[in-house]
Amino acid sequence: MRSRATQQSGADRKSATPPRSNGSAESGQIMVSLLLMLAIFLLAMVGFAVDLTNLWFHRQAAQTAADAACSAGAADMLMVAVGTPMPRMGFTPGTPGNCTSGVGTICFYAKANGFNGAGLSSSSASNSVNWDFPSSIPGVTTPSTSLTSNPFLKVVITENVKTYFLYTVHGTSYQKVVATSTCGVTGTVPQAAPIVVLNPTIPEALHLTGGSHIVIVGGPTNSIQVNSSANGQPNANSSSNAVECDGGSGYPIDTSMAGPKGTGGNLSIHGGPLTNQFCGGNYILNDPTGTHWKSPVATFADPYSAVPAPALPAAPVVASHPVPGAPVRPATQGTWVATGTDSCPNTNPQQHYLTWSSQYGNVYGNCLEFNPGYYPTGIDLSSLAGYGSDVAMFMPGVYYLNGNLHVGSSTTIRNAWIGLQPATQGVMFYFISGGPVFDGGSGQPSSYINPVPSQYLNCTGTTGSTLMPASLTGNVLAAQCTAAGTYVGAPSTDVLSAAGNRGLLFNLAPGDVYRGTVIGAGASLNFTGVLYFHNANYQDQVTLNGAGNSTSYLLGNIVTDQLTLAGSGTIKMGLTGNTSASDSPGAAIFQ
Repeated sequence: MRSRATQQSGADRKSATPPRSNGSAESGQIMVSLLLMLAIFLLAMVGFAVDLTNLWFHRQAAQTAADAACSAGAADMLMVAVGTPMPRMGFTPGTPGNCTSGVGTICFYAKANGFNGAGLSSSSASNSVNWDFPSSIPGVTTPSTSLTSNPFLKVVITENVKTYFLYTVHGTSYQKVVATSTCGVTGTVPQAAPIVVLNPTIPEALHLTGGSHIVIVGGPTNSIQVNSSANGQPNANSSSNAVECDGGSGYPIDTSMAGPKGTGGNLSIHGGPLTNQFCGGNYILNDPTGTHWKSPVATFADPYSAVPAPALPAAPVVASHPVPGAPVRPATQGTWVATGTDSCPNTNPQQHYLTWSSQYGNVYGNCLEFNPGYYPTGIDLSSLAGYGSDVAMFMPGVYYLNGNLHVGSSTTIRNAWIGLQPATQGVMFYFISGGPVFDGGSGQPSSYINPVPSQYLNCTGTTGSTLMPASLTGNVLAAQCTAAGTYVGAPSTDVLSAAGNRGLLFNLAPGDVYRGTVIGAGASLNFTGVLYFHNANYQDQVTLNGAGNSTSYLLGNIVTDQLTLAGSGTIKMGLTGNTSASDSPGAAIFQ
């Protein structure tokens, strides 16, 4: 009985157990699917991570290349700005470009960092390198420079990079990465020295004789730059050196008031002598301690080597305001105008007899006025009329001369000022042969010839250099006020600017050989602008010859191959623009 009861109890328990279901199998299938989905998801994430990491590395490489190309391009821009031409730079500041042809500084550095700039293709790995010149950069002060009108450079590198998993999102196998670098010139581009002597080898490149004196006020730290390597007797005042003085007393060169702060400017010589030397009773340079005598120093590049020659113009037109009743002469001889016409300063009521007219009686002319244009035999004023105090005037523009501008001993030349004075307009004389010649006595003061306020020589019309008197007599010539300090006239792209500087006043063609006396003994000359005498073979030689108590003033620069200062007169030079030593030029990446 007990055994059956026990069996029955076991049966009862067996029949009480619920039936087994297939839930475990389904649960296993879900886990497999979930694991498979997770694996695919993780695989996709790894794929996306690989693609994104690859894009990031390409972006970093492109940024490195853009920075390298931009900084190299900015360095070339800086060299051009300070007067050193870079013929292989492969780009022109202000003109956008690209590396499709693969030449020049920007393209070289981009390619060296892995980007050939051949151009983008939608179906292959490829890249492009482009650049332009923004006018400004947020947060960056535009540098103050007269030679660099486009100081900023932006390089953009774009690359098509092969991707794999991102194709599922974007529908393309290639993704673009873009890197941009903005850079440029910083600080202030240094001004050329007031006097630059370019000949690289000749002895006596700067020759001081006859008791001459030259005084320089203001301007950059470097007052005189002599590029000649001549150094025959480095510790002596010798004719075998780049600088030589052979006469006079006092200091032939005085730069004690030169420089940005007016505390002294340098005489910088590539050759010799190595130290300040005695000439007569004093040193050559008014600097007994030798602080401002610099030798040897590096050469300074021709600051106007990249300035284009003016286009050959047509013949000049006849002046628009001739003396009433006077016959009109051919334009190449100028046209006589009356007192006050175009600022004619000659007040002599009977300066130059022209003719008799039944309407006007005796007709006199006061100023012989010229217009810009081509003068195939130059302009000869050496025997203007045979009268004292003759005045010749020049209307604004470019004068293209195949011969001298010869100013006689009894003649004064002036700008023809138009409208209100002072004017941004001015003149430039371009010589394909010959050059300026001012005979002794030219520009001598006359009670009939009105003086010119010295502030008229400045573009802004404000009081200029402290070295000049309040008014100027004699010959007074002003170049054009330009933004880049060159000249206005085709093919030059420079523009008139009251905020700029007077540009080139005398400009000689590279093939012109000029060896003459610009300032004759006793001539009175007052110039504002640049006197540029450079021959391609360094053959130009300029002589400035003063006499007695004569003084000539120049606001600007003299750039020549060889310079001789003669006579016993004084030449005073000044620049109103200063270069701060703390604002030195450089090239930098901004963004």
